[in-house]
Amino acid sequence: MDELQIPEGIEDDPNAMEMIRVWIANKDIHVSMLLGVWEEASNFDIDERDAWGELLADLIRHIANGLTQSHDYNTTASERRIANALLIHLGYGANTIKGEIKD
Repeated sequence: MDELQIPEGIEDDPNAMEMIRVWIANKDIHVSMLLGVWEEASNFDIDERDAWGELLADLIRHIANGLTQSHDYNTTASERRIANALLIHLGYGANTIKGEIKD
């Protein structure tokens, strides 16, 4: 298995937590998520769904920034293209995602 490194700057935060892990294996996408963090935390006043939207938006920005550094793509154009592709793929037919929440 080829795992990514833990990002710099989080090792000194005792409250740091991994929120999502995504793998491509056996010609499919496999995901582990930590759900309920925002709704269960008393110091956050945000709907869990809105928080995940914010996380995905931030992730898109990080991807676009990385593509600028690795491929010399325009950051703003990459953000728009990725967001557009996301909306297109969300619009494809019914939700066929399989899986279940495990402890």
